[in-house]
Amino acid sequence: MTTRSEASATTPPPHRTPPESGRFRARLLTGVLRPRTPGEVADEVRAAAAHGGPPLHPVSTGRNWGLGSRSPVRDDTTLLDLAALDRVRDVDTERGYAVIEPGVTQGALAALLQGTARILNPTGASQHTSVIGNLLERGVGLHRGRADDLAGLEAVLADGTVVRTGWWPDGGGAAVVQPHGRGPSLNHLLTQSHLAAVTAAVVRLLPRPATVRVLPLTFAPHRLAEAVDVLRTWTAQHLVPPNTKVYDPVAARTYGVEARYLVHLGLTGDEELVDARARLIAGRAASPGSPFAEAGADAADAYVQRAYAGTPDPDDTLFLRKTGHGAHQLDEARGLLMFLPVVSFRGDAVRRAADRIAAALSGTTAPPGVTLNVLDADTVDHVVTLGFAARDPDAVRDAHRTLDRLHASFAEEGWHPYRPDIDHPAPRSPDDALRHRLEHALDPAGVFARSRY
Repeated sequence: MTTRSEASATTPPPHRTPPESGRFRARLLTGVLRPRTPGEVADEVRAAAAHGGPPLHPVSTGRNWGLGSRSPVRDDTTLLDLAALDRVRDVDTERGYAVIEPGVTQGALAALLQGTARILNPTGASQHTSVIGNLLERGVGLHRGRADDLAGLEAVLADGTVVRTGWWPDGGGAAVVQPHGRGPSLNHLLTQSHLAAVTAAVVRLLPRPATVRVLPLTFAPHRLAEAVDVLRTWTAQHLVPPNTKVYDPVAARTYGVEARYLVHLGLTGDEELVDARARLIAGRAASPGSPFAEAGADAADAYVQRAYAGTPDPDDTLFLRKTGHGAHQLDEARGLLMFLPVVSFRGDAVRRAADRIAAALSGTTAPPGVTLNVLDADTVDHVVTLGFAARDPDAVRDAHRTLDRLHASFAEEGWHPYRPDIDHPAPRSPDDALRHRLEHALDPAGVFARSRY
C-alpha cells in the first residue's frame, strides 16, 4: 500500500489522470492511495481528516467507462483506489446473499456461484467490472435494477469511523434478509453519494432459474413508437418481466441484425410457464398488424442466453463484441462517451428521444448505439454510446459537443441522466437542502471529494 505520507514522497504532485475512454479534461491528482484492507482504508481516511490534505476520491475497479472512469470531478484530489479489497467474505446460497468487497468483479462472483442454487444479477458490461461499483451507481442488471440487489453496506465515514447500514448476517444462520431493516432505511444514503468510502456490501442473489430463454424480435425503425407502446402494454400486463432490452439499429449490429431494431425479451423460471409465455408472445408478434418479426436464433445466441443465466464468460465475449477491446485496454484504446437519460415508457416519448439524439450529432460524430432498458411499466432508461477516434482531436471535440447538446436537449423534456459524467454533474433537485445538511453533519471538513452527484 502507498500511505498518505508515502504518496507525497513517491508521486510528484500534482500529476494528471491517465487517458480514459471519454477523453474528458485530465484532472490533477495529488496522489494515489492503494489500501489493501478495510482497516487501512480507515487509517487513510483518519489521516486525511487529521492533516486537512486534499480530499479523497474513492473508486472500486475504476471502470466507469464513458462517464470519466476513475477520474474525479475536481482537480487537486487524492485517488483512493480500493481495487485491492477483493475478498468474498461470505456466501449463503440458502438465504441468498454474498458479502463482498469493492474489488470483487461480477465475473469472479459469478464463477464462485457456479453449480449453486443462486446467480448474480449481471449487467451487460465487462466481467471485470466491480459489483459494488455498479451497485453504488444504481446501475441496471439483466434481471432488475442493481439498487434492488443491495441489502447492506459497510463504510468508512469522514472521521474514520466504520459503520454498517441495512441488513447484515448475524452469524446465527436463521435470520431473513431484510434490506430495509427497521426504522429509517440508510442504505441509499451512501449510493450515488460522496459521504463515505464503501468497503463492503451485502449483495442479494437471485434464485437460479430452472429455464432461461431470451426471445429476439425485430421491428422497422419507422414503427418505433408503435412497437414501444406494445412492449409497454406487455410489461404492464405481466406478459413479459420489466427487464426488456431494445437495441437501436446501430447497437443491434452487435447481434448480427442490420437496419432494424432488436428486442431481447428475457423469460426465466418454470419451464412450462416460460414455454407458455414464449408461445403467446410468438403468436402476438406474428398477428396481423403487429410491428414485430421474429429474429433468427443468432440474434440471441448462446452467449446472450448464458449471460441471463448468470454463467460467467471468462473470455468477455459479449463485451468484446460491443467495444472491440478488452477491459484492461479500453480506456487507452477507444473513445467512448455515455449519456444515460431516463425517459417515459411511451411510444411518442421514445420517438422524440430518438429524434433528439439524431439532432444533437455534431461534426464527425457518428450515430451512436442506443440501448433501451425497461425499468418498469412507466420508465425506460437510454444508454447512448458515442464512439469516436480517441487520438483525433477533431473527433474528440465533436463528440463532446454532441454530449453537451444531448444534455441540453433532454433537459428541455425533463429527461435527466440517472448517472451523470464528470463534466455534467447532476442538476439541482428538491432535496438539495437536506443533502447539504447531511454533508455538513457527516463530512464538515470535506474529507471526501465532491462527486458527480
